[in-house]
Amino acid sequence: MIIKICGLSDPDTLSAIARLKPSMVGFIFYAPSPRNACALLPSAVDVIPDTIDRVGVFVDAPVDHVLHTASRYGLTTVQLHGKESPADCKALRDAGLKVMKAVGIGHDMDWSMLSPYVGTVDLFVFDTLTAVHGGSGRKYDWNLLNTYPLDVPFLLSGGIGPEDAPAVLAASKSLPQMAGVDINSRFETRPGCKDASMVASFINTISQNKL
Repeated sequence: MIIKICGLSDPDTLSAIARLKPSMVGFIFYAPSPRNACALLPSAVDVIPDTIDRVGVFVDAPVDHVLHTASRYGLTTVQLHGKESPADCKALRDAGLKVMKAVGIGHDMDWSMLSPYVGTVDLFVFDTLTAVHGGSGRKYDWNLLNTYPLDVPFLLSGGIGPEDAPAVLAASKSLPQMAGVDINSRFETRPGCKDASMVASFINTISQNKL
């Protein structure tokens, strides 16, 4: 199962998180976010080994800006959290990046709106629908995902905390397109700074009980 640790912006915790060997680490390049990593020196991410995907999170940023940032920070993957078009996704994918498109889930979902992204993204990230583009610490009703009809795999996200590891494992068994989980704000000591012991416990639980 893919385990992504998102919202890292504190250089002092990067090494500790890297030692836990998650599948992905995420850096948010969006100025309004309290976890904004735009001021992070590119050299700070050198502690992340090549075996871990570096994910840059963007909100309605121009393709050229995303590509420039990806080059500076050695990103392998981009996660798009705004109203980016399938054409934007395809352009980034054609440039050699893996592309994840975040989708906010509310009280219901019209899955047909995602059909144009098939073939242009590698993964969807199903997060809680908010006005602040993620990081809310709030869950949505995961039962809504039972009707997801597409073959594109997805990461489960939105308000997942340390105590949710058993529920995440259960969801992975009932949702065939679920490729992994994306955790963020509920593992923090402050915005951008993760509690490595909490993350380690979550990863261990998932790893020891995965299919």
